[in-house]
Amino acid sequence: MDIEAAISELKNRLAALEAIMRSDDTASGRPNVLYEHFPAEGSTPEEGVIAWEVAIAEVRADVADLHMRVGQDFAVLRDELAGLRRQRNEQFASARSKILGTCEALRRDMIALGGRLDRLLEKRRA
Repeated sequence: MDIEAAISELKNRLAALEAIMRSDDTASGRPNVLYEHFPAEGSTPEEGVIAWEVAIAEVRADVADLHMRVGQDFAVLRDELAGLRRQRNEQFASARSKILGTCEALRRDMIALGGRLDRLLEKRRA
């Protein structure tokens, strides 16, 4: 299951718990039976409290699990980005070295051409 679907499912479960809380039958002390862990009709208020605790504990456990999975996904993403940065930096350093080498070769060629032109002018004047 992807993370977005898991978050959506958790939101739906939490909304169901909130709906149960809003529709709670306060006269009997028993929650409305809309969630699988809530006791059936005629149960004691203590069973209702236990059902609430179980439902909330399950949602908390699922949220913690999802939080851990998202954290792991982010850690993997950070590692991948770090690898891409290293690769980019290596490629940049290589390209920079090539460009600087080419520029240096062009500079030497221009100096050599200038020297040749100076020699030609000296021969022409002589």
